[in-house]
Amino acid sequence: MIDQSFGTANNSPSLAGLTTYRFVSSTCPENGEYTVSQTVDGSCFLNTWHSVTEDHTPNDTQGNMLIINASDDAGTFYQQSLSGLCGGTKYEFSLWGLNLLKPGICSAPTLPNLTIRIETTDGRILQTIDFGSIELTETPTWRQYSTLFTAPSTSEPVVVKLINNQGAGGCGNDLALDDIQLKQCDACAPDPIYVPDAFTPNNDGVNDELAVFLREAISVNVRIYNRWGSLIFSSNDLINRWKGDFAGVPCSSGQYTWVVSYRVADSASTTREYTQTGRVTLLR
Repeated sequence: MIDQSFGTANNSPSLAGLTTYRFVSSTCPENGEYTVSQTVDGSCFLNTWHSVTEDHTPNDTQGNMLIINASDDAGTFYQQSLSGLCGGTKYEFSLWGLNLLKPGICSAPTLPNLTIRIETTDGRILQTIDFGSIELTETPTWRQYSTLFTAPSTSEPVVVKLINNQGAGGCGNDLALDDIQLKQCDACAPDPIYVPDAFTPNNDGVNDELAVFLREAISVNVRIYNRWGSLIFSSNDLINRWKGDFAGVPCSSGQYTWVVSYRVADSASTTREYTQTGRVTLLR
């Protein structure tokens, strides 16, 4: 199992063997470097980063987060081997991410863009999910990213990989991560989102649009990406559904990635934002 919250001020875990990035003690890591800290220094890189006063982990004291200045080279930057999973059992892998770059700083910001890949040690892929870009926010905002997979029926270990899809350099691609977790799904909270596995936009009046069902959300954003990671649909209204087209032109049959970000009320005065993702098959 995984429950990686990166420790506390006086008890930071070693990430040796887990990441290809270089550890630095500086609060402002350079490209391809990371540090572990309780806070994010907003003065980094001429005040271009958000100032983050605490990590994501609820109810901890002096808790750490992983602060990353991603490399200009795309590829896997974090991976962890998992053993002892129950064969044929469904698991949820999740993490919390935050874009460190303030809006209005760069004319063409490079947004962190992550993929989670879960595979066996011999390279057989169990799940690949492209999350798309972690958007800029006016204030530092944690978002949860999660996916489900089924453990192989054999007892072979499973490897979880986090992949940086941005390799062009530029301004940005800086992020914080926290609370990387793996949970067996009989311990998972009920999923507030349901998105069908397939739909058929053939104008026969049945299942012509991609319906997204969501419980108890204050706000929502639905995004659809094609196989190359390009955004082809976005809506802040569940009534405005994707009809299987882009700029009025019908899209071809195949798999597309959906990303749903939504905000729910934690209490009468606070809210929390979540992001979930998956795939849908367009059939014509």
